[in-house]
Amino acid sequence: MPPRRARTAPPLPRHPVHPSRAPRRPSGDDWTHVARQARALMRAGEHREAIAQLERVVAVVPDEHDPRRDLAHAYYNAGRMTDALRETRELAERFPARSDAANNLATVLLQLDRPREAFAAAERAIGLDPGNVSAMHNLAEILKHLGDWEGSRDVYAAALTLAPHHAKARMQYGMKLVALGDWPAGWAALEAREEAIGRSILYRENPPTPRWDGVTDLAGRHLLIQHEQGLGDAIMGVRFAETLAARGAVVHVRCPAPLVPLLTAAPGVATCTAVGSPFPRHELHVPLMSLMHVLQITPADLHGRAYLTPSGDCPPHLTALLPRDGIPTVALAWAGNPLHINDHRRSIRGALLAPVLDLPAVRFVAMQKTPSMISALPESLQPRLLDVGAACATFQDSAHALRRVDLVISVDSAVAHLAGALGIPTLLCLPFCPDYRWGVQGERTPWYDRVTLLRQDESMRWEPVIDRVTKCVAALRRAPLSPGDIA
Repeated sequence: MPPRRARTAPPLPRHPVHPSRAPRRPSGDDWTHVARQARALMRAGEHREAIAQLERVVAVVPDEHDPRRDLAHAYYNAGRMTDALRETRELAERFPARSDAANNLATVLLQLDRPREAFAAAERAIGLDPGNVSAMHNLAEILKHLGDWEGSRDVYAAALTLAPHHAKARMQYGMKLVALGDWPAGWAALEAREEAIGRSILYRENPPTPRWDGVTDLAGRHLLIQHEQGLGDAIMGVRFAETLAARGAVVHVRCPAPLVPLLTAAPGVATCTAVGSPFPRHELHVPLMSLMHVLQITPADLHGRAYLTPSGDCPPHLTALLPRDGIPTVALAWAGNPLHINDHRRSIRGALLAPVLDLPAVRFVAMQKTPSMISALPESLQPRLLDVGAACATFQDSAHALRRVDLVISVDSAVAHLAGALGIPTLLCLPFCPDYRWGVQGERTPWYDRVTLLRQDESMRWEPVIDRVTKCVAALRRAPLSPGDIA
């Protein structure tokens, strides 16, 4: 069962079903035809219609494996996790000798944050078929979510001995190596991401030039940094433009349009243009997340100092919202992109912020780009937050705004990367199973000197992290706070 891109898929558009496609109860003779139609609907992303078809098929042939498996997949991709669990559990019970049935159950259990049950299901899948690399992948991810990163790494290493060309296993193996501190081997293994994810998904555009190998002389050459992945990745990676320029390259950066004004002024950047616009003249290109590999980056190579500065003066409307009047000002970003596969683990429910927002004599500003994030807070907390995120049209605006606050409190999102790149004191609240770039322990990060990592000590349990944040904000009322002043 492939990994979902989000915990809850966006609602499908409501439109009339053409009579020729309207689901009907299949007979015992034509269920295979209806099941094929349903799979086609799933490939088209029409999970709701596929579910209606498959539910009727399963009602007619309840003992057939494939229709029930497909129904579980459709539930999973539609975000109906309780239904997906019911069907995968039923499959595992009806087909106890099938490794894939046990493995699919493990996938759903892990997504429902039940890693110990998932562990048992994945172990059973491997016991039934020791060569099931998909089950080994699941087991490795389950171990990671149980806090055993070394065990996760070792399972991926074992999987790669069985299937050395398995791109997904190699990519995940690389993430575990980086998290555990073996950056050179980890970045090299992460080069498998193109095959694992797919170029059309990873990159929104493909430059018509050769790829730089990290060895070819760059003196006088025009090199384009190809954008990939998220906004935070672009902010984190643009630091390497200065390194490339020092090698003699004329560096051209591609990024999403909201970042262009800010990254244009980054050290070493000759031009910065939006993804989708015409390519600037260049001779070579390199994907953004390949820079760490081709440059052979280790933690010792990162200075961690601020490297971004917004150009021009702060816009008047932001100056008015964020006066420098002596009142301690704290910026909050408690939720990331809801479509991110790990968002339900990395984002914080707004109600949990009450102990922080209840502190008097502090100005709190929200840096969320979606106004609904504020409206989702308990009504009693909403008046405590000034919606500054909505007043920022670009990341240049956001940078100007953050330079007028005393402290940033953020989950793992672009706001945290921006604050770190600007050198703003930041408390980065990390889930128990964090993104690989933050490592697996400690409060310091080589990426940003003024960012302090506050880690969950138990999955999905944010209260101790919020308690520490509250103490830091309380201390801010007494004196300026540096990241070392963590209570």
